[in-house]
Amino acid sequence: MRVALVITVKNEARLLRQNLLYHLAIGIEKVYVYFDGTTDNGQQRIKDIEGVETNASISAEKYSHLGYLKHLCDNRDVIHTARQCLNTYDAQMKCQALGIDWLISLDADELFLTDYIKPINLSHFFEAYKAYDVIQFKTIEVLARKMAYNKVMLEEVKFKIQKNFKSHFNRIYFKFYNPYNKQSLSHPHWLGHDMGKLAIRVDSNTIPKNVHRYQTIDKTALKSEKGGYLLHYHLYDYQDFIKKYQNFKAHPNTFLSGNKIGSLKTLWRDMVNDPQFDDLFLQRYFEDNILITEAKLKTLQHLRYFSFIKRKVKAITEVTYPQTILKSVKQSL
Repeated sequence: MRVALVITVKNEARLLRQNLLYHLAIGIEKVYVYFDGTTDNGQQRIKDIEGVETNASISAEKYSHLGYLKHLCDNRDVIHTARQCLNTYDAQMKCQALGIDWLISLDADELFLTDYIKPINLSHFFEAYKAYDVIQFKTIEVLARKMAYNKVMLEEVKFKIQKNFKSHFNRIYFKFYNPYNKQSLSHPHWLGHDMGKLAIRVDSNTIPKNVHRYQTIDKTALKSEKGGYLLHYHLYDYQDFIKKYQNFKAHPNTFLSGNKIGSLKTLWRDMVNDPQFDDLFLQRYFEDNILITEAKLKTLQHLRYFSFIKRKVKAITEVTYPQTILKSVKQSL
């Protein structure tokens, strides 16, 4: 099985090179990187990597004649995920021309893993899903344990593996301070998405609906199956927190799906772009509210009300495979 990867990026120079070298090392044949208004040196930093094709985000005009992409073309200039979906479709067309079997669609802060305990050969993994249109990956979210990482995909090995728990005693909540109303918001420990990302069988009748969901062009039932994992390096350190919400500055209060972006994302988008909060304030805020301290790590390892009892359903785990792969890469990270 031949597998490609598509990524849409904006100012992801810190992660992009690590991401591409990892995926190429595990067997990805071709990578399509679409730069979406990037102002950093990300494109220059990956010029020497073979198997990578770079483009600017696709214009709405290129696919405006396709009625089944109308919702993406109409939202292209307003919502960045609409541009991301158009870029993914464009990469699908390129993959079809090259005879590539599967296309994985990710962000720069995400890595694909066949399994986080015993990863298997990439081609063998996809061979098992050849009867399906898409494969949906389960999300695992990084623990932000440092204020600053140099190369987080090489350095950090601890991840959250469970967002929802059936038992009330197992559920995990943290407090996040709102400086506007001077009150604290209780929120689950999981801060990013838990909807996963997908791989698309290139010869299927499949198009993006949004970055987490796909549909068939003719509205027939989508053949979807769960498999594999997505390592999400979400808000992994202070600089990433600032970058993410600066990029999010003009984002509407709803996603492409129509769902609201959520109270915490709204708060952080507004804070990071509000001139009344200087860098020192935001650094302290990240340290006090988002950084995984030893106390928070203990909370993740023990029951909610009985902190002396370790949880039977694990909330965190150690994933060393990306570290192992990146240490074996001969090119500079």
